[in-house]
Amino acid sequence: MFINWHRFARWDARASQAYLEKVGKAVLAETAVFQQTSDMLSYHNQLSDLIYLLQMAQAQLQASDKSSEWQQQTVTALLTDSLVFQHLASQPPDAPAKAPHVLVQALQAIVPIDAEGLDRYLAHLSGYTQYQWQIEHLAEHPPQNMAALMIEFLAFAYREAEVPYGRTNLLRHLLPTYFVERRTGQLNPRQDLGDLMRSGRPMPKPPTSFHPLVPDSDTLQRFLAKLLNYDPVRPYPAATLFTLMPTWLTFLQARHLLTANEANMALDDLASLSPDLLAYYETFDGDEALGTAVHSFAKRRKA
Repeated sequence: MFINWHRFARWDARASQAYLEKVGKAVLAETAVFQQTSDMLSYHNQLSDLIYLLQMAQAQLQASDKSSEWQQQTVTALLTDSLVFQHLASQPPDAPAKAPHVLVQALQAIVPIDAEGLDRYLAHLSGYTQYQWQIEHLAEHPPQNMAALMIEFLAFAYREAEVPYGRTNLLRHLLPTYFVERRTGQLNPRQDLGDLMRSGRPMPKPPTSFHPLVPDSDTLQRFLAKLLNYDPVRPYPAATLFTLMPTWLTFLQARHLLTANEANMALDDLASLSPDLLAYYETFDGDEALGTAVHSFAKRRKA
C-alpha cells in the first residue's frame, strides 16, 4: 500500500489527496504505512499534504474506540506543529512572531490554545528567543530543557542552514531519545548469555562519550540499526538523524556548548558509519535523495 516518493511526486493533487485519505483512514490497520508516509512527507517538507494526511488520521483515531491516547497525542502534536511550520515558512525572515487569527482558529479547532503562549512558541521557533545554555543544564538530558534546545535547533537549521522545518522535525524527538538510551546503557553491546556464564562476569561497558550532546559512532550505529530493521522501518528519520549531524554540531558551537575541535573529532568518528548507510540507501527504492544526502556527508569528510 505504501507509495514511494518517485510515484507520489508524479501524481496530480486529486490522486495524491485520494491516496492520503486512504492512508489516513487506515492509520490503525496500516500503522507502518501511515508512519512511513508521514515521515516521507516530513522529509520532503510537503506540509500541505502532511496536514491533510494527519487530519484524516486524527478524525479516524477520534472516532475509534481502539485508538490509544498516545496515538491521538502523537498525531495531534504533529498536526499542530505542521500548521505552525506552514505559517512560519510563508512569512518573511523579519516578520513579527505573532500568530494571526486564522492560525489561532485552526489550532483551536484541534486543541485548546493560549494565544500568548502560542506567540511565545512562535518567537522561540523563529529564533527570536534564545536561552543562555550551560552544559550542566543539559548533561542529564532533562526533558524540558532538551525540548527547548531542540526548538532552538529547528530555528537555527531553518535560518542558518536552510533546512526545512518538516525535515528537521524528524530529528527533534529522535535525538533526545538517542541521548537518553545511550546514557541509560540501552545502546551498549549485548552479551551472549553463554559468554556470560563461561566468563562469570559481565562485559565491561564501553567508554562514556566525551560529550553528552554529541553522538558517537558506536552507539549511534545501534540506534540507527533499530530504526532501519525494526517494524515500523523508518528510513527517513534515520537518514535525517545522520545527515544533519554537521548542522547539529555547528548549532552546539553557536550556543557555546561545543568547541570546533570537538566538532571535527565527532564528524570524523561518525563518518565511519557512512559505508554501511550508503550500502543501505543504495538499495532503497524510489527516493535517491536519502542516499545522496548520506553520500554528501561522506564526501565532505574526505575533502
